Amino acid sequence: MNTYPELEKKYDFYAQLNIEGQRTPAADEILCSAIHRLQQAYVPPVLPFDWVESVRYTFEDIKELGLTSKGLVRLNPKYITEWTVVHELAHAWDAANNWLISDLLRRDTHSGFRFHWLHLRYRERKQFWYHIGSPPAPCGVDKNFNAKEDFAESVTAYLFPDEARRRASKRGFSYEFNGFIHFHDTPRGKFIHSLFRNG
Repeated sequence: MNTYPELEKKYDFYAQLNIEGQRTPAADEILCSAIHRLQQAYVPPVLPFDWVESVRYTFEDIKELGLTSKGLVRLNPKYITEWTVVHELAHAWDAANNWLISDLLRRDTHSGFRFHWLHLRYRERKQFWYHIGSPPAPCGVDKNFNAKEDFAESVTAYLFPDEARRRASKRGFSYEFNGFIHFHDTPRGKFIHSLFRNG
């Protein structure tokens, strides 16, 4: 693995990262910054998930911004942002726990599909989209939204609350409509806060 000396000085974990694929120093910087942001969200000494040695990162020319499976985060270096990286790191955290964290969030917020088979058959129809239970959704809902996306977006919204609020409003899911101003005050925000405080 080729590393960049300036990043090794800035991020003490950088040399330990398992990164593959063609990318620029800027892409590595964004990845490191996102990992650092997540690490800083925990109250020390709690560290419930290790994004440094538990995950392999690969930069690929994929049509998605990112894809995650257990122990592997694939990122498109052309369109990488901290938002995307944090979203994928949240999936990695969830996957490492056999997707139980997203299921806990789903239960905690009374969310889910009312009729999953209808959603699979009629994905374009809003009435069959994921029911968010205790609103608001972090950035709104679309046909691809499910419990796993709910958790990943909730973690991301917790770390980027202003951007999340802007995205939700832009999609017609304003927090104010549901009586909230800040994501941290929402049921999902409180759930993520508890995770960062208690592991």
